[in-house]
Amino acid sequence: METASGYVESVRLHDTVLRMRELMLNGGVALVPQDEDAHELYEGDGRAAHLAWQAFRAVAIEPAYAPIEAWGETVPVRNAGFMFEGVFSAGWPKNPHSARSHAMPEHYELMFTRQFELGDAGDMLGLHFTIFVPAADELRDLQATMFGGEGAAAEINTWLDDVEADPAFRIPMTRHSAERFAFGVDHVG
Repeated sequence: METASGYVESVRLHDTVLRMRELMLNGGVALVPQDEDAHELYEGDGRAAHLAWQAFRAVAIEPAYAPIEAWGETVPVRNAGFMFEGVFSAGWPKNPHSARSHAMPEHYELMFTRQFELGDAGDMLGLHFTIFVPAADELRDLQATMFGGEGAAAEINTWLDDVEADPAFRIPMTRHSAERFAFGVDHVG
């Protein structure tokens, strides 16, 4: 069966990063790092935040439940839903132990996680996607946490539409310019 993106088979959860990367590169967006690596955290310029959101939406409905190797065995992967958080952040200093780290002043974060449950032990991995928007007074008290999208593509699309309609998404995405975005797979929790 063909997916909305034209892929015929389920992909593995780490492939979601590569699919997002592919969609961004096809849209002419430069990413750092440039190398293809499913375990990498990719970053892009905020001017492409809307395109990055559309790439996340496209990847969100793709089946990514093929079993993976974890803990020395093949384990099943299941959809564990989605999470959106919109929150103002006081920022943080540069991590002196990381060459790619940079200081981040006050800002607003739109954080999205596509959650995957691995095996029977309840371990979770997620495709994390964050948009960073420079601080603005109207964003200081704006916040939201939304969970959903635990079903099929129609339910996931409804959740994505609900997120887009929420002021915690709509205001920073329509009235402000993003500074940068980042995405990659990491542990949830």
